[in-house]
Formats: sequence, C-alpha cells, structure tokens
Amino acid sequence: MQRMKGIPEEKRFLNEVIERSGQNLLECLQCGKCSGSCPICSTTVEGPRRLIAQILSGIKDSALRDPTWWYCVSCGTCANRCPVEINMYSVATALCEMAAEAGVKPSEPDIHRFEELFLKSVRKYGRVRELKTVMQYNLLTLRPFKDAGQGMQLMLKGAISPLEMVKGGKKNPAVERIFARLDRLRHGESLDEG
Repeated sequence: MQRMKGIPEEKRFLNEVIERSGQNLLECLQCGKCSGSCPICSTTVEGPRRLIAQILSGIKDSALRDPTWWYCVSCGTCANRCPVEINMYSVATALCEMAAEAGVKPSEPDIHRFEELFLKSVRKYGRVRELKTVMQYNLLTLRPFKDAGQGMQLMLKGAISPLEMVKGGKKNPAVERIFARLDRLRHGESLDEG
C-alpha cells in the first residue's frame, strides 16, 4: 500500500471523503472483515478494504475510478461486520458524487446507464416502469433481444404487460417533491422551507 506523502492535495481528498460520508476512515483497522463478507468482491472488484486503503493513501484518481463503489448494493454487511462501524455505503455515495463533480467517467458505464434510466422512469411516472426501463437499457447497450426469453415468460404468467409500454402514468406528488428538492440542492439553494 502506498503511504501519504503529506502533500495538501492528499489530505484534502481524505478530509473531503470523511466530511461528505460522515465516516471517520482514520479509525479503519484494515482488518479486512468488510471485504471478506462483501457480496460483490471478486478478482475485478477488490472491495471496501482496498478502497479505504486508496482513500487513506490519498490516491484520489484510483479511488474515484474504483469499481467497488459502482457495484455496492448497500446491503450493510460491511458496516455490520466492521469493528469500528464504518458504513461503506455512505463512503460509496460520497465518492460517486465527487467523481461526478470531477467529471470522472463511470468505471462501469452500463451500471450508470441503468441507474439514469431507472431514475428517469421514477421521475416521470412516480415509480419505475420495469419493462420500458429494461427495453431502453437493452437498446442503449446494443443488445435489444437480451431479455426477450425471460420477458416472454413473464408476459405469459401475467407478471408484465406489453400495454405498460404505451399507457401513460400519473405523476406522484410526493416523488415530484423529492426530485424538486434534489434539483434545488444541485443548484446550491437552501432546503429550508420554513
């Protein structure tokens, strides 16, 4: 593991991750319990322990491009197993925001595309329209028939309907308020409503 050289940029990155995530990464023991129990760890996704090591070492570019936070499923296993109770989902969310602000391209563009389509559907209809979202995703990733077999089985069982593609949907006022608050936050406006 590379150690911090003590330059201000390295310390700034570490402090920003700590501040945004609300997690004191300086308490990390590097015991490996988080990665040992993480369902996404593999040969390509090294997991929370390595990601924290990158942050502690001030390796900003590597941490912002690390696939771990893209694959995080927010299951909470890392936080439950961590002896100092570091919540990696909070860290992953902070890194996601920082990468977007820095213009870092997603290390997992397909995951990013799906997230955008999912949120677009929720914003437009107040809920995700599963069939439409999956079909749009498959078209964008140039695999239009990828889920056709499973889709047919679901239609035959009545779990999904092709009519969902054409019928409109009502917007949900509660969901609209959530997205309006998010838009205000993105534009630096205050959320004080009183």
